[in-house]
Amino acid sequence: MTGQGAKIRREGLAPLPSLAQVYVPTIDGLEEISGWLGTFRERLRATRREERAEVAALVQELEARLEVRRAELS
Repeated sequence: MTGQGAKIRREGLAPLPSLAQVYVPTIDGLEEISGWLGTFRERLRATRREERAEVAALVQELEARLEVRRAELS
């Protein structure tokens, strides 16, 4: 009745991506960089305190990579 002990259900949603899956220098295309960046920005919004610094660092790396690739393609 109180909702205590209730679990959040993520039916129909993709699981959160693992931080170990992303190695920023290997992500090359602008669409791919933008996709991962959006994914990890969303994950940053929902992350726990103990993971926040790691996810924030990954978002910063992806943002920097996006700027580098844009400059290379200009």
